[in-house]
Amino acid sequence: MSAQNGADSSTQPLHVVTSIPPLAGLVYPLLDEFDTLNVILDAGRSPHGFQLRPSHMRELQQADFLLMVGTSVDAWMQRTAERTDIPELRLFDAAQTDWLLRRESGGWDREHHHGHGHGHGHGHGHGLQAMARIDGHIWLDIQRATGWIGEISLALQQLRPERAADFQAREQQVVASLMAAQQAWSEQLAPFQDQPFVVMHDAYQYFELRFGLNAVGAVYMNPEVAPSVRRIQEIRDTLVAQGVVCVYQEPQFPTDRLRSVLRGMDVGLGKLDPLGADGVLIPYEAFYDRLVQAFIGCMRDGNNP
Repeated sequence: MSAQNGADSSTQPLHVVTSIPPLAGLVYPLLDEFDTLNVILDAGRSPHGFQLRPSHMRELQQADFLLMVGTSVDAWMQRTAERTDIPELRLFDAAQTDWLLRRESGGWDREHHHGHGHGHGHGHGHGLQAMARIDGHIWLDIQRATGWIGEISLALQQLRPERAADFQAREQQVVASLMAAQQAWSEQLAPFQDQPFVVMHDAYQYFELRFGLNAVGAVYMNPEVAPSVRRIQEIRDTLVAQGVVCVYQEPQFPTDRLRSVLRGMDVGLGKLDPLGADGVLIPYEAFYDRLVQAFIGCMRDGNNP
């Protein structure tokens, strides 16, 4: 969103900056039309290996509020934020003990691949070491999202107390709508819970767990390194052995290697976007609905050749 000239002179606009687009979706429905909201991660880019440019630094310095994932996914923003006194909120809370652990291989056993983390210290001091084993794609945890919206709303109320009632009213509407949507998504996804699928890289563990989905592997074990010939053969073996229905590519990664993996194989090809690659700012609920419907679309096509 961009600032609007029609703001009342007694109202102080807010300039909010988030690290990645889905986080902008969490805060977007709470803001007014005269507030501004900017995302640091460039549209279509992967956050893995991303580096801040001088323009990003200026954007951060001008912000009233910073919203970050707080895991290794956006460590590039955290390091800069720690050198400022700008109010911030990180979704990752090291005091919570039920975070999922990173999966260390590219193929998974359904009964064992959702590991859980343990407490990793408190405050900014935990750094990257404390979160190294945590699956950092926590914004896809729909169950936690309603709580995060409440935390964001409270932070905004503290920054602009005169607008507290508006923030609270919007928070209630957003949370109620998201809870209803979650129930609808559960019903829509239920028929596909046993269907095996493979993803481009291991980003969807929280999505899988909350809806009981059956991911059996990832093409990229490291999102910054192309899969080896051996890894491609391992995935091909998994596709056959597990009877995989769909393989999901991502707009943030090149698909040449994926075509090599699937050459000559009877498997559906879908696309999941965990970040919002088109650069269009939409509420979190709409972002998540895109993910759900894209997942279902390939599953339906794969089961009805």
